[in-house]
Amino acid sequence: MKETALHQTRATQRLVTIPMLAAVGFVLQYLEFPIPLMPSFLKLDFSTLPALIGGLIYGPAAGVIIEVMKNALHMLFKNTDGLIIGEVANALAGGSFILIPVIMHRLRKGKAGFVLGLAAGTLLMTAIMGLFNAWFLLPAYAALYQMPLDQLLASFGASSVWSLVLYGIAPFNIVKGVLMAAVAYPLYVKLAPRLLARTIN
Repeated sequence: MKETALHQTRATQRLVTIPMLAAVGFVLQYLEFPIPLMPSFLKLDFSTLPALIGGLIYGPAAGVIIEVMKNALHMLFKNTDGLIIGEVANALAGGSFILIPVIMHRLRKGKAGFVLGLAAGTLLMTAIMGLFNAWFLLPAYAALYQMPLDQLLASFGASSVWSLVLYGIAPFNIVKGVLMAAVAYPLYVKLAPRLLARTIN
């Protein structure tokens, strides 16, 4: 009986915590800022961190759900182009960044494993977003603004899709990953004892 009540309590906490973290992530999206020397359309924010925390507590699927919910809120309240291009990109970037560090935590690899997970997550996010921009995002924005892709690239000072990816988008995602990791690690150190106790129980 006590186990059933405990399970129901945890399920209720999960139902409350996941939307709350998504709401925090949505608010953090408003605090975006550009990085000097990077393409102007790329903005940095720390809205992925609540999804990372949720993933550490409840598992990688919960982290991805938080990313999706956060971007659904963004689409409803802040979307400016009427499409979901930016929201899909943000969810994909956040999901790819949190996946490996969350898995490393679930495997109980400790602080060193978490750091390796953050580094691997940064590289995974950089690779996925480079390909996503080259194959989908940039052509989609060119279509949205009804201009040739070459003209769109020229507006960012790029001669080709891959030059923009290599010299703009990839460095941006590396910097983004490093900065998020710099904030995420102290949070993890502070939360680690509680997180470990939760996974054991």
